[in-house]
Parts: sequence; C-alpha cells; structure tokens
Amino acid sequence: MASYEQLSAMQTAVLGIPHEYNIALLGGRGGGKSVAALMLALQHIQTYGEEANVLVVRRTLRALSEFEDEMLAIVANATGGNYSYNKVEKILRVAGATVTLAAIEDRRSYDKLQGKSFTMLIVEEVTQFASERLLRMIRSNLRAREGIPTRVVYCGNPGGPLHGLIHKRHILNRQPYVPYSIELEDGDAELWVTVPSTLHDNPFIAHDAYIRRLREACHGNPGLLQQWLEGAWDSGAGLLFTFDYDVHVLPRPNRFVVDYDMWRARVGIDWGLSSPSVSLLGLRANRPLDLGRGVVPKGSLWVVQEVTDAVMDDEMDLSTSREWPPSRLGERIVNRAADMGVQRPTGVVDSARGLRGEDLADEMREEGFWQLTRPRKGSRAEGGAVINSMLTAAADRDPIRPHLYIDPCCAYLLATLPSAVRDESDPDDWHDTPSCPDHAGDALRYLVNEQRVRPITNGRVVGMF
Repeated sequence: MASYEQLSAMQTAVLGIPHEYNIALLGGRGGGKSVAALMLALQHIQTYGEEANVLVVRRTLRALSEFEDEMLAIVANATGGNYSYNKVEKILRVAGATVTLAAIEDRRSYDKLQGKSFTMLIVEEVTQFASERLLRMIRSNLRAREGIPTRVVYCGNPGGPLHGLIHKRHILNRQPYVPYSIELEDGDAELWVTVPSTLHDNPFIAHDAYIRRLREACHGNPGLLQQWLEGAWDSGAGLLFTFDYDVHVLPRPNRFVVDYDMWRARVGIDWGLSSPSVSLLGLRANRPLDLGRGVVPKGSLWVVQEVTDAVMDDEMDLSTSREWPPSRLGERIVNRAADMGVQRPTGVVDSARGLRGEDLADEMREEGFWQLTRPRKGSRAEGGAVINSMLTAAADRDPIRPHLYIDPCCAYLLATLPSAVRDESDPDDWHDTPSCPDHAGDALRYLVNEQRVRPITNGRVVGMF
C-alpha cells in the first residue's frame, strides 16, 4: 500500500523500530515528525489490516485541520486514492482499517471517545497539552486482541505546558534510538524509543526559506528560535530553570545539626485554602563554606527540610491538597527545624487569613515560631530570575554569586522546580499546571527574596564534612 521511497533517513529509521516500542518523535520544527507518524499509522494498517484502528489527537480543532490536510495528501499518494474520508466525523477508512482524528482539549471533549477502542494512538503537539492526565485518559482507550501490540507515538517541539514532563521522561539521559523503560504506578513498565530531529534531517524542504520564516516568526525571541531550529530542550521558552540533579541536589550528613556560626535559618511558607501548602526550611551561609563540593560563597542557600500537605500519589496531578489547617503545617515545620537544632525559627508566610478568617501569621506563630512576617514578594519574574541565577552559579562553581542547593527530602520541590515551564503569556513566569504547580516554587521564592545578601569574595572558609 505505502511507498517508502520518498522518506528521509529519520523517517525510514523510525519505520524499522519494532512495534512493541512506543516512540517519542521530538525535536525542532520542520524535521518531518508528522510525516513519520503518519507513515507509522499506514505501516500499522498494512500489518494488522481490518483490526487496526488508529486515533490521532491534537489539542485544538484548528491545529487538527492543518494535520488533516497533510494526512489526506499522504494517504492519497500512498494508496493511489483507494480510501474514503468522512470530513464531518473525521474518520478515514483505508484497507478495512480506520484512522480517527479528534481535537481533545479537556475532559468534556474527551467524552466523545468514551467506549471506543483503538490499537494505536498518535499525539500531535504533545507539549501543548496542559496535563498528561488527559493523555492518560485517552490512552485508556487503547485495547487490542492478543497478538496485536498497542502503540503510542508522541510528536512534539520544545516549549508548552508539558515541556518539563516530556523533557524529564523522554529527553533527559536518553540516547537517540536506544530503548528505555518507564515505570508505571501499577508496577508495570512501558518501552520507549526517543527519535530527535531538526529541519536538517528533512531533505524535502527548502532549508534557507524555512529558516527565514522561522526567524521572522521568532523575531525578538532568540530562545524560541533556538528551540525551533535546533530542538533545544534545555533553554528558551521551555524549562524555566536550569536544574541539574547531580549538581543541585545535596544531601545532609547523618545527624546534621545547624551551626549558627555557619548558617542563618529561616522558613518560607506558601499557604492555600484548597491548594497545597508548602513550608521550606532554608539555611543561608554566613561565610564561604566547604560543603564537600568545593567552596560555596557567603549567602548561598541550602533548602534542608520540607513540609507539605500536597497529595503526591499521582505525578500527573500534584495540585491536590489534604487541606491541613495552618496550625498543623506550622507545628510540623517547627518540629522538623527543632530536630536539626533550630529552636523557634523565624520565617515568612504568604496569605493574610487562615481557615476561619484569623490572621495566618498569628495562628502559626503559636506553634513555636519566633517571628513570622509577610514575604517581600517583589515580582514573580524577579524571584524566578534570582533562583535561576543561584542555580547557574552552583553549576558554574562561581566563587562570588550565591549558590542554591536542595536536600533530597524536599520531594515536592524536586518534583516541580526542575519541570517548571514558562508561561506563554508571560515567558518570565511559571506556567502553573496540575502536573507542575507553583506552590513550592513560591515558598522558595520567599526564602530567596527574604535572605538575599550581597556576596563577598573574601573571608574564612569553614569546612562542614
């Protein structure tokens, strides 16, 4: 049925990947990812005939219409016109099999798929979906008889709400065309292969003209241009912070007790009524210190404890709260601080009123704080820029600018900060999504703003280990 003679090397290689592997087609624009996905669909139909039932989803109807035109042109060429297409229902029938197109933006638009079964799922522009929870719902429709492997194909460019999650799962520490496994919540595992591409992998487009159009579209946004041209996932309009687990995650020694000659302790709290509340205990270096990874400058911040009422059972939705009262949140962080030798800590707390309308700072202060004040919030963009500067300083081992480190016990902060993506309407701000809410980031921002000091370049170095 399909002719594979006019395919790029990338597209040909994709067709050679065994059917039991899911495929992540990720990279810059113009690399031929959509064509590769369509050829995978035709290969699936050619292999399994009438039992093949392919679903192609995009987030918006407009984007789906663009894909629709490209699909029909390819199918007409591959089948010699031997197909039928219902434009109203958006169902293609070819060789006894079907390809269904659907625009799925939320739970309501998903309802039209209830009760339907598919053997293959292609998700176009995967990073534009607000949460993978919706994609998981769609994937629940994948069902096939024994002997027919179901398959998922993700196509996407850097940027968008799911940039962080896709980067963490399918880009970070992954090698092109090398299979890997993703563990699922039920103990099962998925097999995946990541295939990167850029426009330079596509010999069928006029490169100079295409690059010129991309430059015009990205005028004034060099980070976005880098993503579109080079498929760069570590910068630009995607990830908000430059985070390296090997650099920025720093565990405390056993039986660690805060030495006030070396550190200043402070608590940052972001509290909400129905959204998760987060308390972070941060230590600021009083002088240059040796933390076992070289000397860090005065003013460096080490987040060593976290208390949160966030429900973390589902990494696709970290926005659910156990709705602790302020007193419980305050009591727990005070106790954690006391375990490390910090008695009656000072801190900053967001939100003016508690559950019953009382002053939140007054209610929490009763749990053992010495002093609680409102945060010097400033702009979110400013706080994010300072966090990024401290992360970069740690990665560069800068001897002047303060560094930022996080203890592994801060699970909620580590589940969200590295995956935070930029808000498309405000690229300097955090795009708050269910899979990557900003509550821990706000608590960290309060710590950073409250404890900012002017770095110095000299002073006595104190060893800790």
